[in-house]
Amino acid sequence: MEKKHGLVALLLLLLLVACGPTDNYGYPSKINFGKEGGTKFCSGRLGMSNININDYNGNGESEIIIDENDTIIAKYYWLTAKFKRLVGPEIKIIAEPNTTGKKRTLYVYSSIYDDDATIKVTQDK
Repeated sequence: MEKKHGLVALLLLLLLVACGPTDNYGYPSKINFGKEGGTKFCSGRLGMSNININDYNGNGESEIIIDENDTIIAKYYWLTAKFKRLVGPEIKIIAEPNTTGKKRTLYVYSSIYDDDATIKVTQDK
């Protein structure tokens, strides 16, 4: 009888864990650019309402611009992220060429409902 209770408790725990978003809403969890920089498009399952770029500590004040086409643009150091509100679940990520000689990393956070999708963006040295 105790084995059945243990099995039921384990199944219930697994079911509760499976209810949360574990797949980054379809967006890639990591993308990489070569040292020459470039542009990449990332798509997910759901559109976002906001976007921000930070360092690994969550620090950073992205410059946020909303242009005349309702495109939200976030820029922080060498990285720019753009998306059109209410159009679709696609982010355009642009990296400037890396002339530092060091590998670089920033994080793109996009708000989806009451949660975030996070994309780690790295660039080769």
